Amino acid sequence: MVISESCPDTALRRVVIRPNRSLSWRQSMIFLGAIAVPLLLISMVLAARGFWLILPFAGLELAALYASVYVVSHAARRCEVVSIGETTVTVEKGRDRGRCAERGGPQQRTEFARGWVRVELAESGTSWYPRRLWIVASGRRVEIAEFLAEEEKAELAAELRRLLSV
Repeated sequence: MVISESCPDTALRRVVIRPNRSLSWRQSMIFLGAIAVPLLLISMVLAARGFWLILPFAGLELAALYASVYVVSHAARRCEVVSIGETTVTVEKGRDRGRCAERGGPQQRTEFARGWVRVELAESGTSWYPRRLWIVASGRRVEIAEFLAEEEKAELAAELRRLLSV
C-alpha cells in the first residue's frame, strides 16, 4: 500500500509505503479463536473416549498456528517513509507505531542531496525473481518497497520520479 501526501504550507512531499495487511491483530485473534474452539472440543471428546494422545498434538498445532500468526502480524507492521524536501530526500525504514508511541518508529534513516537522487527499478536476471526498487545518489543506495508487488513497484517508481522532477 502506497500513500502519497503533500504538506500545503511547505514544499515537503511524503510517500508512505506499507505492506498490504488483510487482518488486524484483533481479527487475527478472532480467527485463531475460531480455529481453537472446535479443535479443542473435538480433541476433548476424543480424549474422553480414550484417544488421549490427541491433546498434546492439538496443543502443538495451536502453538504453531499462534506463532505463525504472530510472525506474519509482526512483519506486516513494517513501514517506509520517503520524504522529499526542497534540498534533501530522506528514506526512513522501521515499524509502524500503531497505538504505542514508544514502540516502532524509524530504525534506519538515510539522507540524500535532492539534486543527485535518481530512482532505479532494477530488472532481475531471471523471470522468477522480483525487480528491486532503489533510491540512488552519490554512490549510496537504499532499497525500498521490497514487499510490494511488481505492478505496485512500477507505479511507485513513476510516482517518485514525478515528485522528484517537480
